[in-house]
Order: sequence, then structure tokens, then C-alpha cells
Amino acid sequence: MEDIVIAGISGRLPESNNLEEFWLNLFNGVDMVTEDDRRWKPGLYGLPRRNGKLKEIDRFDAAFFGVHPKQAHTMDPQLRLMLEISYEAIVDGGINPVSMRGSKTGVYIGVSGSEAGEAFSKDPEELLGYSMTGCQRAMFANRLSYFFDFNGPSTAIDTACSSSLLALENAFNAIRHGQCDAALVGGVNLLLKPNTSVQFMKLGMLSPEGACKSFDASGNGYCRSEAAVAVLLTKKSMAKRIYSTVLNAGNNTDGYKEQGVTFPSGEMQQRLVRSLYQDANITPEQVEYIEAHGTGTKVGDPQEVNGIVSVFCQSQRDPLLIGSTKSNMGHPEPASGLAALAKVVLSLEHGVWAPNIHFHDPNIPALTDGRVHVVSEPIPVRGGIVGINSFGFGGSNVHVILRPHGSKSLAQAAQPSVPRLLQASGRTEEAVISLLNNAQQHKDNPSYLSLLNDVSGVPTAGMPYRGYALIGAQGELTEVQQAQPTPRPLWYICSGMGTQWAGMGRSLMQLPEFRESIQRSDVALKDTGLCVSRLLMDADESTFEDTVHAFVGLAAIQVAQIDMLQKMGLQPDGIVGHSVGELACGYADGSLSHSEAILAAYWRGRCIKEANLPPGGMAAVGLTWEECKAQCPQGVVPACHNAEDTVTISGPQDSVSKFVAQLKESGVFAKEVRSAGVAFHSYYMASIAPALLCALQNVIKSPRPRSARWISTSIPQTDWESPLALYSSAEYHVNNLVSPVLFQEGLSFVPDNAVVVEIAPHALLQAILKRSLKPTCSILPLVKRGHANNLEFFLSHVGKIYMNGINVDSNKLYPTVEYPVPTGTPLISPHIQWDHSQVWDVPKVEDFPAGSGGSTSATVYNIDMNPESPDYYMIGHCIDGRVLYPATGYLVLAWRTLMRSLGAVMEHTPVIFEDVTIHRATILSKTGSVQLEVRLMPATNRFEVSENGNLAVSGKVSVLEDAGLDAFHAELNKPMAVDKEDPKLLLKAGDIYKELRLRGYDYGKTFQGILESNNAGDYGKLHWTGNWVTFLDTMLQMIVVGLSGRSLRLPTRIRSVCVDPRLHEERVNEYADDQKAVDVHVNRCLDNITAGGVQICGLHATVAPRRQQQQTLPTLEEFAFVPCVDSDCLRTSEKLGDQLRHCKGLVQRLQRKLANQGVKISIPGLEGATESQLIGAEAEKGLLRLLSVLCGLELNGNLRSELEQTVEKERDCLLQDPLFNGLLDSQALRHCLDTALENSTPGKLKVVEALAADGHVFSRAVGLLNIQPMLRLDYTASDVSIDQLSAHQSSLEEQGISTAQWDPLQGPATGGLDGADLVVCNCVTGHTAYPALLIENLTSAAREGGFVLLHTLLRGDTLGETVAFLTSQNNQEGLLTQTEWEELFQKASLNVVMLRKSFYGSALFLCHQRQQSPQDQPILIFVDPTDYKWVETLKSTLAESSDIPVWLIATKGHNGVVGMVNCLRQEPGGNRIRCAFVSNLSKDAEVPSLVPTKKEMKALLKKDLVMNVYRDGQWGVFRHQLLTQDLSEELTEQAYINVLTRGDLSSLRWIASPLRHFIPSNPNVQLCRVYYSSLNFRDIMLATGKLPPDAIPGDIALQQCMLGMEFSGRDPSGRRVMGLLPAKGLATCVDADKHFLWDVPSSWTLEQAASVPVVYATAYYSLVVRGRLRPGESVLIHSGSGGVGQAAIAIALSMRCRVFTTVGSGEKKAYLQERFPQLTAESFANSRDASFEPHVMLQTQGKGVDLVLNSLAEEKLQASLRCLARHGRFLEIGKYDLSNNTPLGMALFLKNVAFHGILLDALFEEGNREWEEVSELLKKGIASGVVQPLRTTVFERNQVEDAFRYMAQGKHIGKVLLQVRSEETSSTVPAASALSIPAICRTFFPASLSYIITGGLGGFGLELAQWLTERGARKLVLTSRSGIRNGYQAKRVREWQAMGIQILVSTSDVSSMAGTERLISEACRLGQVGGIFHLAMVLKDGMLE
Repeated sequence: MEDIVIAGISGRLPESNNLEEFWLNLFNGVDMVTEDDRRWKPGLYGLPRRNGKLKEIDRFDAAFFGVHPKQAHTMDPQLRLMLEISYEAIVDGGINPVSMRGSKTGVYIGVSGSEAGEAFSKDPEELLGYSMTGCQRAMFANRLSYFFDFNGPSTAIDTACSSSLLALENAFNAIRHGQCDAALVGGVNLLLKPNTSVQFMKLGMLSPEGACKSFDASGNGYCRSEAAVAVLLTKKSMAKRIYSTVLNAGNNTDGYKEQGVTFPSGEMQQRLVRSLYQDANITPEQVEYIEAHGTGTKVGDPQEVNGIVSVFCQSQRDPLLIGSTKSNMGHPEPASGLAALAKVVLSLEHGVWAPNIHFHDPNIPALTDGRVHVVSEPIPVRGGIVGINSFGFGGSNVHVILRPHGSKSLAQAAQPSVPRLLQASGRTEEAVISLLNNAQQHKDNPSYLSLLNDVSGVPTAGMPYRGYALIGAQGELTEVQQAQPTPRPLWYICSGMGTQWAGMGRSLMQLPEFRESIQRSDVALKDTGLCVSRLLMDADESTFEDTVHAFVGLAAIQVAQIDMLQKMGLQPDGIVGHSVGELACGYADGSLSHSEAILAAYWRGRCIKEANLPPGGMAAVGLTWEECKAQCPQGVVPACHNAEDTVTISGPQDSVSKFVAQLKESGVFAKEVRSAGVAFHSYYMASIAPALLCALQNVIKSPRPRSARWISTSIPQTDWESPLALYSSAEYHVNNLVSPVLFQEGLSFVPDNAVVVEIAPHALLQAILKRSLKPTCSILPLVKRGHANNLEFFLSHVGKIYMNGINVDSNKLYPTVEYPVPTGTPLISPHIQWDHSQVWDVPKVEDFPAGSGGSTSATVYNIDMNPESPDYYMIGHCIDGRVLYPATGYLVLAWRTLMRSLGAVMEHTPVIFEDVTIHRATILSKTGSVQLEVRLMPATNRFEVSENGNLAVSGKVSVLEDAGLDAFHAELNKPMAVDKEDPKLLLKAGDIYKELRLRGYDYGKTFQGILESNNAGDYGKLHWTGNWVTFLDTMLQMIVVGLSGRSLRLPTRIRSVCVDPRLHEERVNEYADDQKAVDVHVNRCLDNITAGGVQICGLHATVAPRRQQQQTLPTLEEFAFVPCVDSDCLRTSEKLGDQLRHCKGLVQRLQRKLANQGVKISIPGLEGATESQLIGAEAEKGLLRLLSVLCGLELNGNLRSELEQTVEKERDCLLQDPLFNGLLDSQALRHCLDTALENSTPGKLKVVEALAADGHVFSRAVGLLNIQPMLRLDYTASDVSIDQLSAHQSSLEEQGISTAQWDPLQGPATGGLDGADLVVCNCVTGHTAYPALLIENLTSAAREGGFVLLHTLLRGDTLGETVAFLTSQNNQEGLLTQTEWEELFQKASLNVVMLRKSFYGSALFLCHQRQQSPQDQPILIFVDPTDYKWVETLKSTLAESSDIPVWLIATKGHNGVVGMVNCLRQEPGGNRIRCAFVSNLSKDAEVPSLVPTKKEMKALLKKDLVMNVYRDGQWGVFRHQLLTQDLSEELTEQAYINVLTRGDLSSLRWIASPLRHFIPSNPNVQLCRVYYSSLNFRDIMLATGKLPPDAIPGDIALQQCMLGMEFSGRDPSGRRVMGLLPAKGLATCVDADKHFLWDVPSSWTLEQAASVPVVYATAYYSLVVRGRLRPGESVLIHSGSGGVGQAAIAIALSMRCRVFTTVGSGEKKAYLQERFPQLTAESFANSRDASFEPHVMLQTQGKGVDLVLNSLAEEKLQASLRCLARHGRFLEIGKYDLSNNTPLGMALFLKNVAFHGILLDALFEEGNREWEEVSELLKKGIASGVVQPLRTTVFERNQVEDAFRYMAQGKHIGKVLLQVRSEETSSTVPAASALSIPAICRTFFPASLSYIITGGLGGFGLELAQWLTERGARKLVLTSRSGIRNGYQAKRVREWQAMGIQILVSTSDVSSMAGTERLISEACRLGQVGGIFHLAMVLKDGMLE
């Protein structure tokens, strides 16, 4: 197996931009964990203040990695880092990433999460999808594979803290198994989101001080940190450097652990490590150092170290060294494994183990006994094996074994004589310069320089800057430039004669490559005797005068240059030769070999030399080719076309010289050139050609074709396809000599962006090239004649070739460096710099969805109500049967949001809430969740909490600091005065929550936080559980406890809440049962409440309407005597009487109709029938419908069958008929059922119903039986077939009724149907033909002593006979009379014990089955005697076991025998008890004789019922019967109108008024009769629930009714009056105060008068009393057509004021113009919008008006304010804005104006002096005629609802009145014009009477007393044997006394005569006794033991 090695590494670590900085920090023991706000504010959310952080993460070279800016912004900074360091890691290995493209290279990245992904994707509006490709974890690997074009596996790996080392392990094994050849392994972690840290903190993993104190006793958790590391893993053969060899790597997982998933398992760690070393055949002793996971946690370190010890330290050995990078840099979680690897690699490279920090006091035995040594100061590396541990907190363990790379650096070669060419490329100029400078520092390290050169050839598109340096040159040569991004072609220009010079090539001989090439030339020439190397080294000025020397030297140097360039990897894209330079072209082109080129040059020179040509010359002249041709003298020819205007001429020496002189004279450039006396390229050359051809043919034996890149300059382009041109042949090269040089033509082929290199011993053609080629070409020489150091010149120009974008492998010029390079070769990765000019987005704390970002972002809280949720406690905040989100909950959410936005912690931060408004309640469903959004406005500190887009709460929240905090502390530190109360009078939690529950606060346990309170509710103790929501809520509860009245109030506004949690904690005290408590004080004067560190000021709670009670209504029953036989039931029901009359009428019609058909039916009882209309009868249900259908039948066919079919079809009619069901729907059924119940075994009852599908008794009976509490009812409904019951299946199941099959006409009951206590059968509709059989079989189902209940119709009555005819048509056998039925019962051994018969002939029979009576006489015990001796007899009798009935006989009316029998029946033997009780009410009723022999008693014994009561001549029983719940009405003279349900106008009713008990107490108050009562808008608002009752001053809110405030009528003396009332004016009578009454002028009717008081009182009060209206002022009166508007206009006009008014419609405008002709068109504006403002301002020239009388709301109110002139008065008579606390801008008052809130109601308050003024003004106004009645709309007194609805539409003009009486026409008034109207009864207790409640201090007594006071009682006597004994009683009594109610608590004992008399006399002292409520009782059991 080939070794797998770590070949390159790079990284960014805390405070370390690269691994070099990291090493310095490690080596010097620098703590890389810091405290600063690079990521978030230290201490945010209570997190540790320190963490490890990379220096900069907002920079990224997006352009290089081909990442679009949009993508770069939403790319996870982790991935941006990974891209850069991956590149660095590859380059660090000396590998050019380009060379790896398309290779089988894997990418394995360890990363745990993309926090940035959350931040970048939180706003769906902004998403473009880039955050997906930028943050998806798969992309961390895939993006790298994509960029580098790697085709191996590509995976992101997450195993928490072991992710990156597991990535290395995966990569290692993948290479090992051939899945890839190399791998890039990375690990990265950034701390962007504080919440993640909070999670770790909450799990208890973090060290509070932010340090990993690895292996130290003080270790208390780890410190989070950041890192990004990348490693290149390759096979050894591919590696150019080896940091270390990976010998083995593996992983395993803990699996299940008792202690939980995050608990480390030392055992599994050991198992992993041990197996890896065994696999690799390494003994523990070979291991020198272990890099431990070592996070510094209490649990982890010992587990790990003990594991290490047990694997490595079990035998004698040197101490094992261990360390952990986490101590130095913190724990970068997923990247920790590679961070640790980086430390190990760096330590091995530097030969020193880097030390741990924070290690002082070892915490594990193995550390103290020397087996293991923690490296805490640098220790030299010995070269042993190294292991690295990495463990994920979920139990994923990884271990890697490394072997250091042994080779130390070779002894550095002596300072090389040849300078070293170093190339570098980079993203920026600085990047290249820094790399070159860095290389200068390591100039003695050829390995390093060699690696650098290897990676320099990155395409210029990516790395645009290139530079080179000559290391070790005399002048430190460095150059950098930006290269073109596109690839450039390379062209060679091979120069010809004239470039030779003495000394050429000499300095280049230092380069081995050059030297070797020259030596190859020597070899080629060995047969000629020439030695080029000697020639070059020894040359002098004359040497190259010899053409042979010149040609050979020139060619050898050109060939050597080409060799060197080729060795460095250069291949020309084009070649152009000048003259003899074409030989070099042939060599560069590959179409001449080295020896061919050299020999060809040799023979060329030799042929010329031997030809002995006449002396020739050559000169360069500044003429064009054409000019030359024209001007040259005879014999001189143009030879070389060098450039556009440069031509070399050739010819005889003299001619040339002459011509040159000639040209110079005429000012043309001309200069002779050295050509060794030969006129090349002239006609002279032709003579040499044959000899040369011959020689060359010997040299070039088989010519090779020329390639296209060699551009010929000796053959014109037109002939390039000729045979001559195709080959580099002898002929070609001879032709070269004899032909002109077409150099200019050749150059035209050089591309515009070529890099042109001149191949020559001296760059002669530079000038020509620069002139001929485009400036975009780069033209480079290689050597220069006479340059001081041609070697450096050459090398620097090779550097320039590279710099111009052509890759050059300059390492090839130098001795080869051995790869892999030795250990200690510096890292390359730290020196790579990127283009970091641009800043990219990095998520900040506020970018995370949870953070409270700017103004727009909302923090969403999900309030989940499932039992596991932390919000589940809210279930206890139940208000009026619904769970509401607590008001304080919103505050705490706002507080949490503020803390989050500031990054502070609730526990430490004082806050203040101000101006909190609760707009609406959020209802929490029992399951599911609610989203609450909190928005904070950072500038104003305002917050809003909304649910589903609806604003719930708004206010201000801010941190309470500085002066505010000091003031708050001062306020809280004031001593609180508390009156010490008798501790037993404190209210306990139970009392408090009972009181609150009565008001509608159904708090559960979690919200019952008031532990105790004093009586007045202003001091107490609150429970502190650490939950702010419940605590603050209990503070609000404290305020409510102290409020009087019983209304449910919900908080709507809070002025301020200040909380200082720190101070609060100090003030928490211990309370009983380990509870913590805080003292609470309520200060009602200052309207604040203080508890612990909290103060709430200005709570405004609004009375909320109670919901219709959710709890089931109480069962209200009366206990009444009912006779056993009642033969005239239902007689009082008018409804049934009507039904019967109608039926009889229809039967008569039917009779007549059938008589026409010849069918005669005789039905009794039809006399007196009303001939019934058919109208609507069919719409009825029941018999009426059936009969009307029959009457309407077209009888033409078979009469019988038609009748039958119709009856069958309408069968349901019979089942639903009210008459048939009359008894079943009345009390009668319950009397029968209860009797059966009373005579059965207590507590359970078995009932069987026969024929239930039609009978349907179960639908009534089950409900009636279930009234009985705790009854186990077993009810079976049966019918002939089960299917018939299927229609009722669901209702049967709902009621728990089982079904069975039984036909009582076929046979007796079978199965489980027998043994019933009661058998029921309703056979009204289906008359049975066999009644006797029916009875017999029904009886069979009953137990012995059981009951049968039968419901049927009787013979001889209209109904029975009709139904019998309809159903069985004249087969009357099933129809029996009462007597016949009784006989049948008799036969079946049944006694009728109860009979209920209706007036129309339906009957209910309850029959008792006779038991086999014992022969013995029954035992009779008389229980009247009060000596109670009979008790003993009873005891002994019941003690005997016997079946003989025991009869208790009682004849005194006030006997307690009923209750006693009920008790005895429950006792053993109780089934024997019977009772006869005489309970006569009338004095003269007879008393029956109750001796066994008498008839009366015999009858009783026969019936054998438990209870038998005799009353006034009838036997019966006492029965509970339901009280009817209908609101009963009575006729009364005193009644008022109110809504029964607030908010529901349809519940408006007349209600009996307490004024019938009116007793005048105040001489000013008198009873007036109401004729007309007017409706005001206030009444509408109150009745519809839009205005809470508490918006009206005076505590009328708690009174029952507030409707009606003005009336007209007569006072007791009959005077006509009109007046105002605080409330209850919609009534027949009112108690009015004389001060508020006015006489009605004789010219007005009372109807008119009723329209005056409110409107004029309001108008006078507003305009004159408050507004001080002066004559001539201007007034704006809104809603002018309204009552107050009209009154105001009248008053204003009477004072000659200028009036503006607004109206809502044209009709109203017209009305006003008619009524007030003084008003002009300019006086009117629109009240429906704010357009009146410009109107008024225009009309008043912008001054505005002096007074505004306003009733408009919101923006119209604001507009009205702006209409005020200076010194103006604003009179607000609307309630809306006042109630809603709408803000008013203060700047308005700069105009010296006044704002008046006008509440007419306030005039009724005591001590209001303004009333007199109003009253006078109104009198004067009437007298002067200013006051005129308004137009009225009158409704009758029974049209109350219509009146309210009409008024609510707001379309009327003037007043809406309710006429209670009509006004008499005559002037004399009969005083007794009494009016009685039906009204709902109301119990009332006159204030003058006293009421006694015995047991009145018990819970029920106190409630009853409260109820009495609400209904008028003012004098109460409450008895209690022990007096007031707890806080609750004291509180209630105190509250009543405060309301002026006289309460006497009496301790008189009512169980004695004396005590009772004393009580009565005490009560009489208060007032005549009006009633006694007896609630006292004592439980004393066990009389019959």
C-alpha cells in the first residue's frame, strides 16, 4: 500500500490570519480567546464574555472563485473561507491547482451548521435562491469540487465536534480504497448566531469565564471558538512535500449511554484507539504525543485521559505527552479536529511541541503520577508516533495516527553563484510583491523556491498579477505587472549576421543547460576541428571577423537559447528568421536537428570564406523597398526588407560606401553594417550556391517538412505552396542565401498580442521589431551586447516572458530539487494574499429571525398550549370561562424582545413600560397555538404586540437607567405604613379567589398568586415563583380585590410599570411551605401598587360584559304536595284548549264530508266545537295537520284504503301532536317516575320501555330521571324490531340508552328485559287490539314490587274515538274507559297508585305490582311524641331480620318524618320502612284514622308505597317539581326598560320597578308619572354595549339600569313638568329631584316638552356656562340638525353670534334653513368628512371661530380643533375620544385656547354648583322664547326595540320619544289615571324593612345578603353563633357598611325559643322584619346507630 500523506495545509484561526501567526500564538502561549464585540456584545443573553474569533470574515475574493456578487452576499462566510483556504492548502503542497482539474480528487468538509443560511433566508421577500446554493451544507463540498473541477466524492460531514477529523478519516479511507487519488479535507466553524451559544450554555457545556482549562481541576466547560482549516491528502508519490504520513484513521460511536446522549464514553474511545494501533502494528511505546480532544469539561477530560492511559501507559515508558489546542484557542466544534491537526503539523515542522495554557492544577491521577505529561512549555519533538483524538458531543469518536516525515533539510548548498529566478503570481500587486519578498528571506532554501515556482503558473485570468525576482543577483531585481487575462502566443525572432560579438554567451556558460547545449554543438563539429565552447570563451574582437566563426558562434548560441527555453517548457507559436537566422528557425521548428543546424551554419560560412568573393559591403538605409529599387546605383541591390522604411542594401564595398555617403548628404539615414566583407543576399552569392548545396545535401540527408508556425522570409508568400517551400532542405537553405530577406513581410504574420522573443547573441532587431509590430506585442531580448551581467539579463527576461503571461518552468535551469521537500521547508499557505478589497455580508445578531431587528422586523412568539409547552401555565388565566392571554404576558413579551434587541438579560436589566394600552384580548384555545408578533420601534421605544395582524397591545418599553432608576429606587425605599390587623381577619388565598371567581375571574392554580391580603385589599403577600407573567398578573389582581362591586374588569390601560429584577430578588422572603413571597402595597390615593422590585401606576380597568353563563344552570325546584289521583290535568293550558277546539271543528267537517260518502261516524263531545278555519291548519303539526289533510282529500276511490294510506303517510303527525303528548310534557310524567324511583332500591333504577319507536317516552324520561343526582340509570328502549329504533340511534347513544327487540303483543319479556323496576309503554297512537295481553306481557318485564306506567287515550272522549276511527276504523276493541283499564290492571295484580288524566281524555296510569304480602300484621310506630321514646322501638325493630313492613305514622304538620324516612331508606333494612303522614293545611280538615283495620289504612297497605301523605282530604306525596324558568310577567304601575343582555337590543324589556315601594326620604325627591320619555344617544351606546357603564361618572355603573335621562309628565300634584334624571328614565314612574324639574309652558304639549331638557341643558351648559359665549362671537356647531345642535344654534343666534354648522345630508340642511332663516348658505358644511375645516377657515379669513361645539370623533375632532381662533373654547360633548384616551396635541394650547370635556351626567354629582346656573338659563330661555321644542318622532311603549334601532341609524332630525301614556285633552286631570302594564317580575326588598338571614356569615349567606342589597335591602341581620371569624366575612360586612347598609351581626341562638325571640327583637329595632331566610344548620349524624 502506498503511504497516504498530508501534503498541504492552510487555515484561519482565532487571532491568526494564517498558520504562521497561529504558530507564533501557540508557541508564545498567547490566549487566542478574546472579549470584544466582533460578533456580538460581550455578555449578550448572559453568555460568557469571551470566545475565539477569526480576525476578519467579511472579506472574500469572489471574482477569483467565479462567484456572482449576489451569490457572494448570501454565501455562508464559512464557505467563503473554505474556498480560499482550500486553494491555499493545494498551493501549499507546491501543486498548481490547475494541474488537478478533472482528477479523481475527493472533497470532505466537516461543518455542523449554516447559521448564515438562517439569517440570509429569513425574509421571503428578499430571497433569490442564492442563499440556498450559498449556505446549503452540501455546497460546502460541492462548491469546492465545482470550482477545482474535482471528480471524486464530495461530501459535507456533520458529527458535531468530531466532524472535521471524521472528514479526514473518510478521505484517508477513500484514498486507501481507491475511491479517489487525493482529497481536500476541510473543517470550518463560525459563531454568528448567539442563540446557538445560548443553547450550549443552557445545556451547561460552556465555561462561564470563557476558557477551555483542559486537564485542569478548574475546568468548568469549554469556550466556543471559530476556525477554518483545509488539508490536502495525497498518495506519497504525488506529494511534493510531506507534513506527516497518516498511518491509520478510524471512527466509532458510543451508542446508548445511561447518562444521556451528550455524555462521553471513555470505554468506546479506548476501544477505537486500541484497535487502530493494533491494525497498524504500532506498539503503545512508539507513541510520543497525543493531541487530545481536551475541551476542559468536568466529565469529558477525565473520561478521555483515563482512556488514553489505559491504552498507552500500561507498560514502562517515557511519560506520554498530551496537549489540547482548545486551551489556546477555544473549541471550534466541527473544525476542532483539523485545528488540532494544524497544531500537530506545525509542531512537527518546527521540531517543538507547542504548549497548552490554562494548565495549573491537574484534575486526573494519571497527570500527577507522571505517566502522562501535559505539554505546558515548549518541548523538543523526538520523532515518535502522534495520535489525534476528536469526539463529537453526540458520541461520534475519531482517532488519527500520524508518523512525522523524517527527512531533515539537506545541508544547504554553498551560496549558489547563479542567481535564482523566482516567479510569482497573485490576485493583486501587493500579493505578488509580498510573496517575492518572503522568498528573498528564504533565498538559501532551494526547496522552498522550487515549490514556489511550481505554483506560479496559474492562468492570468485568475491571477492577473505576475512578477519575478532574481534571488542572489547583484542588484536585487524584482518586477511586477498585470498580465493580460487571455492566453498570449509566443513568437521567436531568430536574428542573422551582425549580432555576433566577442564575449557573447560567455556569462551564460554558468547555466548548466546552456553549457550542455554548447557542448552538444562541439560534438557536432568534432569532425571540422572547430570547438565552439573554446571559441566563445576565448574570443576577442577579431575572432568573429571570420565568417565561419561568426556563423557557427551565432548558430550555437541561438540553438542553446532555444534549448533553454524549450527546457523551461516554452514552445513557440510562430517563428520568423532573418537571413541566416532561418537555420535557428529550422531548429526551433524541429525540422532541423542540433547538428544539422550547426553544420549548416559551418558550411555556409566555409563556402563563403572559400569562394574568395570580391570585397562586398552592406548598409542599412532609411528608404522603402520600392525607393531602394529605384535609387540604388549599379551593382547595389536591396537585400533585406527589414521594415517599412529600413532596407539593408548589399553590393560591392565601394559602391555601397559611396551610396551611403550620398544618402547621408541628402539627409537620409544610412549606415554601413559589419558583414565580414561579404555582400550577402546579393547576386555575388549565386556563385557559392552549387558548392553550398552540395555540402548541405551531405548535412541534411533527409529533409523534414517545415511546420506552419515557421514563417519563411526567403520565399515570397505566393510560392509558399511550392516544393521548395515545403521542406527544411538543403535547397531551401541555399535559396535563403541567394534570395533577398523578406523580413518585413514575415513580421506581418505576428499577432497583435504576441510575446516576441528575439533569439540572438545580441538583440539587434529590437528597434525594427518595435517599429514594425503593434504596441500590444511584448518584445523581449534575451542577451545584450556589452551588458555588465548578461546572465542576470537573460534570467530577468525569462522572468519577463513569465510576467507577460507565458508560463515558464524556470526550475529547469537549476540543479533539480529532491521532492518531497525536507521537513522545515516554510509553509506557502500563509503568504498567499487575496483581493480583499470588497466587503461582503456577514449576518449580525439582529439578522437572525429571533433577533429583534429594525423597525420592520417582528419577533414572533409561538404560544403553545399543549401540556409539554412552557406556556402551558397560561391555562390558569381563565377569565369568564375563557383562557385569555394575560395582559402582563404581553408586557413580558415586549420586555423579552427589548432584551433580545439589546442583547441583555431579563434578570439583570431594569425596565419601564409606559402608556400601555390593551386593545383587545387574545383567546387561547385549549390546544393549538397562537402567534404573537412583537415589534419594537428602536427610536421611540414604542412596541406593538399583534395577533394575526390585529393590534393587541401597544405602549412604550425602555431600559430604566440613570436618574429614572435612582428615582425608582428612592420611591421603593420609602417606608410603607401598614396598619396591623387582627391576623385572623386577613383574607386567605381561598377567600380571595372565591371573591374573584364570583366576579368572573376563574383563575387556575398557576395564577392564584395572592397568598394573603388584608381586609381592605391594600396590603398583602404575593407568591414569587420566578415567573414574571404570573407575578405581575397577581399585582393587577390585588388592585381588583380592593375594588368594590362585583363587576368583571379587564385592564385596558396602564400608565407605567417599573421593574428592577435585581432589587426584586433581594426583596423576596420565605413564606410557609417553602414558598417565596413578596410584600405588596396598594396605594389608592396615588393609584399605584408596589411589590418587591415592581411598581405599577395608573391601572385603568374597564367593566367587561359577562358572557352568558357557561356552567349548567342550577336545577331550581319546589317541593310540593301532589295528589295520587288528578283527573283534570292541563285544564289551565290555553294553548291545549285552543288545539282541542280546533281539532273538534275539523272532526266535525270530516264527519260531514264522510257522511256525504255514506260513512257515518259518531264521535262524542263535539258540542260547542268552533267551526275551525282551515287556514294555516296544514302548517301546524300533529292531529290538526292530519285532519286538515283528510278534510282536503278528494274522496273518490276506495274510501277505506285512501284513509288508511293518508293516515299511514302522515303518521308522524300523531307522534308529534301536542295534545297526545300533553301529559308526557307536563309535570305528570315526572310525578309518576319519581314515585317509582322512591319505591325502588336507592341509587339505581332499571327501566324498560316497550314500543319505544312510536312511544318515544325515553326522550323525556331519561332527562327527568337524571335530575336525580348520582342515580345509576339502566334504560332499555325496545320495539318489535330493532330497525324501527334506528332513526333515533344517535340520540339513544347520546343519552346512554341501550336497545332491545321485544313485541309485548307476542309474548312476555325475555333476555335481559325482565326484572325492571319500571316498565313504560305509550300506546296513544297505536291502539292495541288486545289490551289484556299487552298488560300481562308488560307486567312480566317488571320485578316483584315493580311498576308499570301506561299512557293511553280513553274511550268516550273526542280524541280517543277520533284516533281509534282513523287507525282501526270502527274496530273499537282496543279503546277502553278508565274503569275498564282499572279492571284489567286488577286482573294482572297491579294496583293503580297514581293516575293522571287530562281534560281531553288522555291518561297516565302508574301501577304497582302487588307483592305476596306476608301474613303477619305490619308494625306501626307513631312518631308524633316529642319525648322520642319511639326511637328505641324503631331501633330494635329494624335490628330484627324480617320482611315485615315498618310503618311510621305521623299526624302533626310540623313533623320531620319526611327527611327521616329518606335517611332510613339508605340504611340496612331500610326497604321495610313505610310512612303515613297527615299534613293538613286547613284547620278544619279531617284527620283520617290510621289503624290497620280501617278502610283508609287498608287501602294504604294494599298500595304498599313508601310515602303516603294526607292533605286536606286527599292522599298524595311530596314531590320535587321544576320551577318554570320563563320570565313571568305581571301587571304593574311601576316599570322601567332595560336590556336583559348588554349589547343585545332584542332583549329590551319592561321590568317591574322597585319604585312601587317608594318611601320618600329626601324632601326634594318626588315620584312623577312619565308621559313621554326621550331616547338619547347615550342610551343607544349603553344598550348596544358600545359604551361601558363606567364611562359615565357617578358610580351608577353598578346599578342595574342606566337607560333614560329625560322625561315629561306630571308630579304628584298633577303639575305638568319636564326634567332630567341620572338614569332609569325610560319608565312609567320616576323619582325626580325638584332641582332638575321645570314647569312645562302651557303652550307646549308634554310630547314637545320631552324634547327639551337634555338638549337645552347641554347647550346652555356647554356654550354659556362653560364656553362663556359672548354676543357677536363666532361658533362652529357640529351635527346642527341633532338635538343639541339645534338648541345650540337657537341659543347662539339669540346672542347675535355668527353660526357655522355641519350637517350630514341635504335634507337636514334644508330643515335647518327652514327653522333658522338667519342661516345663510355659507353657514353650512359637511359633517361626514373633514371638509368643514377649509370652509370655516376661508369664511373667517383664516382666523377660525371662537367656540366649537363638537360631537365628531377622531380625525374630524382634530380638524375641529384646528378651526379654533385665538382665545377660543373647544367644547367636547362626544364620549368616543374621551373613552378611548385619544391623544391631543399640546401645541394647540399655544393659541391660548381652552378644551372642555362636557359631561351632562356630571351635573348630578353632589356639590356641582353649576347646575343652578343651567337651570336658571333654561327657565329664562323658555320665558324669552329662545327655547323651542324640537321636531319629534314618537314610538309606542311596546315598540321599544324599534325605537332604539331607528335612533341607532342616526337618520332622524330632532328627538326620538317613547310615549308611555297619552296626554289628557281636558285641563282638569283625574289624579287616579293609573296605568298598569305587563312587566317582568323582579324580586325587591324595600329599604325600610329588615331581613334576617340565619347562618348569614356562611358562604351562601353572604351571597344571599349581597343579592338582597342589590335588590334594595338596606337593613340586614346576619346570625352566626361565633360572629365574624375570618377576613372574608369582615371584608364583605365592611363593604356593605361603606355603601350605607345597616348590618347587624347577631349571635343569638335560633335553636332555642329565647334566642329566637331575642333575634326578632334585635331585627325589629332596625326596622319591621320583611323576611327571614333560614340557612343555619348543624350536621349531626348517627341517631340510629
